[in-house]
Amino acid sequence: MIIQRFTLLFMLAFACLSHSMVQAGLYSGVNLNANQLGRGFDSQLSALRNHCVMGEIVTWNNTEADISYAGLKSHERYLEETYGRVKGGVNLVLFAGSVSASLSTRVTENSRTSASSIKLLYHATDRSIENRKLSPYGAAVLTQDEIAIDELCGSEFIHHLKLGLEISVTTKLHFRSIEDYQRWVTKVKVRFLFYSKTKTKTKEWLELTENAVYSIEINAKGGMTDRLQAILDENTIFCVTSNIDACIDTTSRLFEYLFSEMGYIVDIRDAPKQVISFSTTPYLISGHLELALPPNAEVNQYRFQDERIRTRLYANQQMKEALYAFAQVEADEAIRVELLARVSLIEENIELLDQAAALCRTSTDWLICERAVDEALYGQTKIEY
Repeated sequence: MIIQRFTLLFMLAFACLSHSMVQAGLYSGVNLNANQLGRGFDSQLSALRNHCVMGEIVTWNNTEADISYAGLKSHERYLEETYGRVKGGVNLVLFAGSVSASLSTRVTENSRTSASSIKLLYHATDRSIENRKLSPYGAAVLTQDEIAIDELCGSEFIHHLKLGLEISVTTKLHFRSIEDYQRWVTKVKVRFLFYSKTKTKTKEWLELTENAVYSIEINAKGGMTDRLQAILDENTIFCVTSNIDACIDTTSRLFEYLFSEMGYIVDIRDAPKQVISFSTTPYLISGHLELALPPNAEVNQYRFQDERIRTRLYANQQMKEALYAFAQVEADEAIRVELLARVSLIEENIELLDQAAALCRTSTDWLICERAVDEALYGQTKIEY
């Protein structure tokens, strides 16, 4: 029964991918709450600004569920398909900090890790702001010069929100070396990691995964129910590949709960909904010509700082995830403690980078952002994988 369900999910994946690709005007709802309609947004920097317009909030229910398969993706492709609208590269790290980097590394693969991820999206409510006019704040900033108006209100405003719940079930194989991973991807053509007990332990599979760790993870944006958390707490989610049956049992229990008529769908019925995505409208299109000013000319400097932070964040997140997985199956207590100590150092590295990103999100002086990024990168501790 579970295997048949996996097959159905695999076939649904590719139909759903084409649906997600057309949402080119959407941003992820990371760091956003349901009271942000009318808030300014800098489309070049992907940064929130002040509430410069106001209007009537229109709400309507729109019950809809979607399933998509996110395996075998790079971080860049995942971000493009999930977060939408790429204008020369959306600065998601500046906007979302380590949240976006952490999520994308958890559900995609890299040079040492193979991944399969199935995402369930429950779209419950839409909200938009209509009959818009300048807010008292928006009217007040018109007395300032063009640069100040652009910095305070941005180039667009948040016009529409989608509220709901989002959950991803991700399984991974973490390899100890790039060479081990490369042998795996060369030999195994279909890397769908929701295994069955009867089709996993071939001789070739065991040889190729000899030094790998299998893991199961749930990433939820709202919707983490008590029963779902109990499955994770009470069952095995890290396995050495020579003893993987317990992890296969866990994935079976997860999918049985998630797709049962009396399971997950019942538990989330009254759960608080989160902002899943939002769309923006330029002031020029909305008719607020007094706010429709040229974007900040220094945007390329921010993009450069974003790229510097992004590269290190991804590297740290990937290493943290793998070292933690190896620590969970390590029998030698001394080695386990050493692995977890390295994880703690990586978390300190991430915190430094996240602080720099937070400062860049709020600063309108790119030199301040540059100095913060310099200090964060200089303060990074080198970690051995």
